[in-house]
Amino acid sequence: MIEKLLALDIELFYLINGLRNPLLDRFIPLFSKETFLIVSYLSLLGMLFFMAWRKKLVKRLGPNFIIIFTLLGLGYGISDFTCGKIIKPLVARDRPCGQLKGVYYYSEGKFIYLESPRADKKNYGFPSCHVANATFVSTFYSLSFPKGSPIFLSLALLVGFSRVYLGHHFPGDVLGGMLIGISLALTTFFAYRWILSKGYV
Repeated sequence: MIEKLLALDIELFYLINGLRNPLLDRFIPLFSKETFLIVSYLSLLGMLFFMAWRKKLVKRLGPNFIIIFTLLGLGYGISDFTCGKIIKPLVARDRPCGQLKGVYYYSEGKFIYLESPRADKKNYGFPSCHVANATFVSTFYSLSFPKGSPIFLSLALLVGFSRVYLGHHFPGDVLGGMLIGISLALTTFFAYRWILSKGYV
């Protein structure tokens, strides 16, 4: 069963990684840049809080914003640490470039075609930290502002797609990251609702 799942994972990787297109080659790398994602998420958060405040859905803009921003920071840190420092060393699954040939690998602003695997034993792939972090934030935003969920979840999906398209992760790595992100987002959101129920804001 596990061998079949791994074989399917590799097949899906080649399918997505092989979708070469000049427009995608320029556009998709943006969704793997942490600076771009942080600016995008912070801009969305500011815009959403301002809109909620204008519609009187949020009574006290400052305290609500500070609490959500703090919870997001804590959740993001836990997500990144859990993926990178705990799960990756335990699973120790090589990235596609470390075990497959014929991979289009994005590095230093350009795609490189790897005719053979290149060794990188300390840089494991499962789960994807990028995807876990993005899914955490997107899911938390979706729970807090349901009307914007199509935008938030689409952003997380684009991050996941980019990690495979750029040759950095298998689809299974992406799925693992998503599950971690969703779990942490649910926990963080319930913590936020608990704070609200206590009348702290």
